Amino acid sequence: MVRRRQPTQQLEPAAALPARWVSLIGADGTLVRQPLGRRRLRVGSGADADLIVADPHVSRLHCELEPSPAGVLLRDLGSTNGTLVGGAAIREALLAPGVVAVIGGSRLFVESDAPTSALARFGGATSAAPVMAAVFAMLEKLAAAEVTILLTGETGTGKDLLAHAVHDASPRRAGPMVVFDCGAVTASLIESELFGHEKGAFTGAVAERAGAFERAAGGTLFLDEIGELPLELQPRLLRALEQREVRRVGGSVEIAADVRVIAATNRDLAAEVAAGRFRQDLFFRVNSAVVEVPPLRARPEDLALLVEQLLEGRAHATPAAMAALAAYDWPGNVRELRNVVTTALAMLEGPVLDVRHLMFPAAAPRRERDLDELPLAGQSLEAIERAAIKQTLEREGGNRTRAAKALGIAQSTLYEKLKRYGL
Repeated sequence: MVRRRQPTQQLEPAAALPARWVSLIGADGTLVRQPLGRRRLRVGSGADADLIVADPHVSRLHCELEPSPAGVLLRDLGSTNGTLVGGAAIREALLAPGVVAVIGGSRLFVESDAPTSALARFGGATSAAPVMAAVFAMLEKLAAAEVTILLTGETGTGKDLLAHAVHDASPRRAGPMVVFDCGAVTASLIESELFGHEKGAFTGAVAERAGAFERAAGGTLFLDEIGELPLELQPRLLRALEQREVRRVGGSVEIAADVRVIAATNRDLAAEVAAGRFRQDLFFRVNSAVVEVPPLRARPEDLALLVEQLLEGRAHATPAAMAALAAYDWPGNVRELRNVVTTALAMLEGPVLDVRHLMFPAAAPRRERDLDELPLAGQSLEAIERAAIKQTLEREGGNRTRAAKALGIAQSTLYEKLKRYGL
């Protein structure tokens, strides 16, 4: 259990320092977050500590945190069991955000709140990644024009959210926003759903129906996954885009189509044209203003922001959990991240989301850092092996079978090494 003690002198926020929080997860899984001002913060089990930890393996005054513009200095205060960072006992260490220090059976880490000015916003989309700020700026300029926009990028990157943001920033914001998913409607019904039909036009057409173009009059029509549109219907769509008028199935009257069109696809349309699956003239018609939405792995700055939004204040992700999330490639992007976090929330027993709550697909692709990037020089082979085993176990949520497989060793060998290294 962790308790906060009201310090004798109130911690004051330092205007010259970035906003920081000290987070401590006790041995029983309880979490406490405390703002870190400009003064030192002492952590321990004694009554004179500023952050009191009810842990029998934590000394009365175990360690202290001293903020500075360069970072937060963690200093061991001569504790009995030591302060560990990266599995090694330290006297002093600069504690970067996300780096975990172990004191007794508890974990201590520092978090930095991203300044509001570092976040870019466009409609309902928010990002801390410079690459997304450039996308937002481009879409904001295009929103004011009537030009057709083609949003490209992998599935799950948020193209639908950006399409709605363009509509909300456009002169047509007072009109309707109609979404037509070209890949979600059966081929036999696409023509009717897109252009409408008259009563009796086909079996089951018991009444006339306005299509997506008509329903979007005065507003925006979002053609999602346009690359899935059947080849035989593409000429009709091309005509509607060029003539700005449509004819219902079974009808004889041309109806004005006063719409602004935004299209999206996760396919390479140029390759689809080359393969004969997408008309070249339609490609040139929708390809006038192309904006590529980068995948989640290309904007790592957004991971923590998205996780915080998805948790909705119901839980707090540990650094180990964030490390596991950051190591995954996210082929399904933000949509897949939402599924993983939602499932993890359902698995929680309390307010702390840890690695063991994360459920990745069986063949979860993970990014491995190049060995040249790792600070291995000067470390013993045993220290490197111990760190590799410890981090792999954390990544696999403590599952020894998966950890042994990931390390490429037998389970019996893993058990021997766990015993040898005291893990």
